[in-house]
Amino acid sequence: MRKPFVSITALVLWCASASAQAPTTDLSSEVLQSCLLGTPTATWTALKLTPDQLRRVQFVQEACKEECDVAGVKKKANSISSADGNTILSELDNILSEDQYRAWVAYCAGSPVGGQVPK
Repeated sequence: MRKPFVSITALVLWCASASAQAPTTDLSSEVLQSCLLGTPTATWTALKLTPDQLRRVQFVQEACKEECDVAGVKKKANSISSADGNTILSELDNILSEDQYRAWVAYCAGSPVGGQVPK
């Protein structure tokens, strides 16, 4: 009788831990994509990205210029991708630490193009 209780408790704790680790946001994907395109290097530096993270984020920004579904972003006429930007945002989430991602989202919440540089 005790074994199922322990298993259920472990499962509940594991799920709570996993959900606590995933950064959440009330901002739409379009707002985050737009913010990603407008986030300058100074902001990434303020977030204390490593040189590798910075390089990878710059690649993601370039990919977003081509693939994100953001108003006003010109797409190539022969683009092979019609991505909605969620893959791009997932990749950014994978590159940044949880704290860095949260700080970036808070930066984005400051205005449509980004807010104050994170501290």
